[in-house]
Amino acid sequence: MTKRSHFTGGIPSVIFPCEEETASQFAKRTSSVMGNGLNVVQTSHAYGDLMLITKASELTKVGYPNFLVEMSWLESSFSISTSEALELLDQFCLMNPDSDGRVKSDSFFAAFGLANSLLSKKIFSYLDMEKKGSFTFRQFLIGSAHVRKQPPFMRACERAFDSLCIDGSTCFTTEKFRDIIRAAISTLSEESVDQLVHLFDVDKDGKIDRDDFLRCLWKNPLLVALFPQPNDDIVLTVHA
Repeated sequence: MTKRSHFTGGIPSVIFPCEEETASQFAKRTSSVMGNGLNVVQTSHAYGDLMLITKASELTKVGYPNFLVEMSWLESSFSISTSEALELLDQFCLMNPDSDGRVKSDSFFAAFGLANSLLSKKIFSYLDMEKKGSFTFRQFLIGSAHVRKQPPFMRACERAFDSLCIDGSTCFTTEKFRDIIRAAISTLSEESVDQLVHLFDVDKDGKIDRDDFLRCLWKNPLLVALFPQPNDDIVLTVHA
């Protein structure tokens, strides 16, 4: 039988699993007992946090505490895996976080090729949960995971693609995509439009097929706001 020892008032004791208690429930209860016994705050940090701070140390000089996100809680709350969190960490570090581990609006707009437009500000505001004019990696991770988790998200992505292929084709040209982007954010420079096109044209063949399109939006879920659908909850959430 699996058992775990701990100390209470200097006297060793054993925690036994209860009948019909799962391994996960037993581990959670044991963690709680140990935290109380040691008089320390119980957190949801996991091995995934170590992987994140290790990779962050390779990508940026920002202090590692800024990348502790409590992966156990994130996994259970948003169904986001450590590998997905690591991918989002790559994106976050490309936004040039400052010495406090925060990304400001200008860096965010530049990383995604977004101009300082009303739509861009709304997307940024969604991540700037504390309204400090910047956001942390944890906020970026939670914001992206929250959008992905919403049931309408993939439906919104599918409908956005279908709206660009109204002639029944299986792909559309990057030139057509440029027109869509310019209509969404009229203040974009040609350089910024090129940046967004390259983001979606995954295989760089001058065409964007369904796989390219859906893969890009899964990796960059906040960009679904570029394709508004009036009655879609996911768009309303991003634009809130």
